[in-house]
Amino acid sequence: MSQMLDRQPAGLYVQTPDSQQIAFPLKHTEVSAKVAGNLSRVEVTQTFENPFTTTLEAVYIFPLPDEAAVDEMLIKIGDRTIKGHIKQREEAQQIYQQAKEQGRTAGLLEQERDNIFTQSLANIQPGEQIDVIIRYSASLQFEGGNYEFVFPMVVGPRYIPGIPIGENAVGSGSAPGPMSQNQDTDLVPDATRLNAPILPAGTRSGHDINMTVEIDAGVNIQAVRSPSHQLHISHEGQQVRVGLVGSDTIPNKDFILRYQVASKTTQSTLLAQSDDKGGHFALYLIPALDYAPEQIVPKDVVFLIDTSGSQMGHPLGQCQELMRRFIQGLNPNDTFSIINFANTTQHLSPVPLPNTPNNQSRAIAYINQLTAGGGTEMLQGIQTVLNFPLTDPGRLRSIVLLTDGYIGNDNQILAEVQRHLKPGNRLYSFGAGSSVNRFLLNRIAEIGRGISRVIRHDEAPDETVERFFRQINNPVLTNIQVTWEGEGESPVVYPAIAPDLFAEQPLVLFGRKADAVAGTLQVSGIPAGGTLYQQRFEVNFERGGNPAVAQLWGRSRIKAVMNQMVRGETKSGVEAVTQTAIAYQLLCQYTAFVAVSDEVRGDHPEASVSVQVPVEMPEEMSYEGIFGSIQHLGSVDAGYAPSPPQLNRAISPKLKMSIRRALYANLLNERGEYQGTEVPEEPRRTHKPQSPPSMPQRSFLDMDKMRSQIQGESSDSGDADISDINDVQFSPESLPEAEDESLSVREFEVRPQLEAPSESVKLTFQAPKPAMPPQRLKLVSVTGLDAEAIALLTEHLQAVQLPPGVSGELVWELRITNGQVKQVILDEEESSGDDPEVAEAIRRSLFTWRAELSLSTTVLLRVRISA
Repeated sequence: MSQMLDRQPAGLYVQTPDSQQIAFPLKHTEVSAKVAGNLSRVEVTQTFENPFTTTLEAVYIFPLPDEAAVDEMLIKIGDRTIKGHIKQREEAQQIYQQAKEQGRTAGLLEQERDNIFTQSLANIQPGEQIDVIIRYSASLQFEGGNYEFVFPMVVGPRYIPGIPIGENAVGSGSAPGPMSQNQDTDLVPDATRLNAPILPAGTRSGHDINMTVEIDAGVNIQAVRSPSHQLHISHEGQQVRVGLVGSDTIPNKDFILRYQVASKTTQSTLLAQSDDKGGHFALYLIPALDYAPEQIVPKDVVFLIDTSGSQMGHPLGQCQELMRRFIQGLNPNDTFSIINFANTTQHLSPVPLPNTPNNQSRAIAYINQLTAGGGTEMLQGIQTVLNFPLTDPGRLRSIVLLTDGYIGNDNQILAEVQRHLKPGNRLYSFGAGSSVNRFLLNRIAEIGRGISRVIRHDEAPDETVERFFRQINNPVLTNIQVTWEGEGESPVVYPAIAPDLFAEQPLVLFGRKADAVAGTLQVSGIPAGGTLYQQRFEVNFERGGNPAVAQLWGRSRIKAVMNQMVRGETKSGVEAVTQTAIAYQLLCQYTAFVAVSDEVRGDHPEASVSVQVPVEMPEEMSYEGIFGSIQHLGSVDAGYAPSPPQLNRAISPKLKMSIRRALYANLLNERGEYQGTEVPEEPRRTHKPQSPPSMPQRSFLDMDKMRSQIQGESSDSGDADISDINDVQFSPESLPEAEDESLSVREFEVRPQLEAPSESVKLTFQAPKPAMPPQRLKLVSVTGLDAEAIALLTEHLQAVQLPPGVSGELVWELRITNGQVKQVILDEEESSGDDPEVAEAIRRSLFTWRAELSLSTTVLLRVRISA
C-alpha cells in the first residue's frame, strides 16, 4: 500500500515500497458543450500526467449530471486514440485487470450512482501524459422561460450509515480524507467507491478545469448569466459562446449557466429520429394555462430540514433563510410544522400549527436557533415526516425537504418515500450549497410527485421562494394521459405515468416506436378549472435525426427500471437495465467502458503504484462540519463507529466486532431488552473534570454516533459530552479470556479532549447476548459454496429476525469477490414470498456474511421461511 506524505501545492504525493517519493496530479479537465434547443452534447477530457520514473495507476471519483446518457469513452496516448467498448461490468473489470497485469495501458469507466463515476487508468508510463475523453447527451432544464445548463465538478463526502462489512470491518474504519477510505456497510455495500480523498483545508491539488459552452437556440439569446462562476461571453448572430474567466477554474462547485430565449415558440418542442433500433421522440411541453387566485386551496406544509454537520456554515444559513421566507409566504388558511434531523429528529410542534402571527414568530425563533452537527440520519427524518399526524384530512399535505443530500444510502430513502408517501401528498426537495447531490434531490421529488430546486448558498432566495409558492399554489394539470393514434404498435413512453404539472414546469416525455411508423401523439389532462385540456403532435420518424433522442430514451428506460429497484435489486430488473444499456451503448451500474492498448507498454507492471486522486472540498462546505475539530479519533468512518486505536491485538475479530456493535448499536432499551440497532433519542452522559473548556460543536463524523448504554466512573464530578472524546483505550485486564459474545460488563479508558491531557475517564457498558430467534430460515439449496461455507452461511442466517406470520421461499443470486458479498439479487420470478421487510432483512444479512478471502464466485441460494 502506498502512503500519503506531506501535501504540497504541486499535487498528490505518495510513498512507494522502495521509499521513492512520487507526485501524481490530475492535471486538467476540459469541458466542451454544444447546446441546441433542449439538448446538450458534452465532451469531458481528463488529462493525467506522470512526470516520474514509476509506472502509475490513477483512480478518480468524479460527478456527471444524473440524467446524462454517457455513450462514449476514449483514451488518447500521444497521437493514438483507443476507443472504449461497452461491456457488462464484471467482464469489463476482468479485461481491465488482465490488461493492467500484462503491462498494457487501459482505461475503465464505471458508474456508481447516477451522478457518481469512477475512472481508472492503468500503466501510465513515466514521463507520459494521457487524455481520457468522455462524451454524453443530456436535456436542459427549462422553466418559466429560462434554460439551465449544469455541469457538476466535485463529489461531496457522503455520510455512510449501517453496520461495517468486509475484510476491514473491524479496527480499520476511516473517514473520507487524504489518508483514508470509507468502509462498506450493510446499508451501503459500495461505500468504498463513493467517497474520494478530500484535500485538507488550504491545499490545492494542481488540478484545474475549463468550461466552454456554445449555444445555438435558433433564436436570439438574452440574459446569459451564472450564479456560480465568472463568465466570458461572446455573441455571433444567434449563437453565444460562454467560457470561464481564468481566475475561476477550481473544480469545487457546480457550473450553472442560465439564459433566456426571445421567443414564445419554446412552449412545445417535439424532436424525432429513426435508426436500426426503431423510431424515437422527445416531447417538451408547457401547457399555456393560467390560474385564478381564488382557486388556491388550503394546504398543510411540513418542512423537513437537514441540520447535520455537512450543512454547517453557509448551507445551513441559506436553508434557514429559505425557511423564514417559506413561513412568511404561507397562505392565511394554511397549516405548517417544522422537523429537523441529524443524528436524531426534533420538531417545532407535534401537530400542524395554524398560520397565525404568533405561530409564525414561534417558527422563526425555532429556525433561528438551529445549529449544524452530527451525522445525516435522513431515514429517521423521512420516517418522522411521513408519519407526521394530519389534523385535517381535507388538506393537501406538502412535505418540503431541505438538504444537501450527502448520503450513501440514497435508495433506502427513495424506497421509504415510494412505500409510505400517502396518496395525494407531495414531496418537494430543495438543495442549498455549491455542489449538492442532485441525483437524490431530483429522484426523491420525482417519486414524491413534487418538484426539485437547487439554490446556491450565496444566491438570493426571493425568486426561488416566489416561484415555489406560485407552483405549489397552482397545480396546473393533473391526471395526464398520453395516447397514440396511428398504425402499428403503440410507442413505449417514459415516464410511464406522467407526473402532475405545476406552473411554468414542462412535461418531458421520451418515446420509442419499434416499427418507426408515423402517428399522432395526444396529451390530455384536467386543469383545476375542470375543463379538459388536449394537445396533439404529429410524429414523423425520419431516418437519421439527432441521435441524442434515442440515447435519452434509453437513459429514461434505465432510470425507470432502476426506480423500481430502490427496495433492492431483482434479476429481471438487472437484466432489463443491462440489455438496454448494451443495446444503446450506455453506461449504467451494470455496464462499463473499457479501453486497452494493443501493445505491452510496461516491463514490470507488478511495480506499478496505484493512486486515488484527491478532490477539493465543495465550496463553502465546512471541514469542521465533516471532520469535526478533533484532530484524530482513532480512525473515524463516515457514519459508523471508530475502532479504538489501542485495541489489544490478541483479541479475536469476532470479539472485536461484538465490542464495536455494543459500542454503537444500542443493544439495550430502557428495560434492558435487546432491540436491534435502533438509535435512541439522546446519548448517555459520562463524567468529566469540573470547569472544562468550551467544547466544539458535534461534527458530521463525531462520537455522537456512540449509542450504547454507557455509564461513567470518574474521580471528579461533572458531565462529559460523548462528542468530547478524543481517545478510547481498552483496558486489557477487563477483557475475558474466553470469547464470550455476551461481553457482560467491559471497561474502557476514555481521554476527553480537555486542557489537562493526563485526566481520563473509565467507561463501562453492558451488552448482553441477544436472544436467538426461532430458526425460521432454512437453506433449501445452494450452488457455488462448499459444505463448510454452507454451514457457516446457515448459522449466519439463523440470526435474522423476521416478522411473524410470514412464509415462502426466496431465491437469491450472490456475487462474491475476495470473500465479500458485493451484490445481492432477488429472483422474484422464482420466489414465492413478497414481503419487502423480510426481503430487506435477509438482503442486509447476506451483505454482512464473509466467506474465505480467496473466494470469488456467483452463488445461487434458495431460502425457505416458515411461519
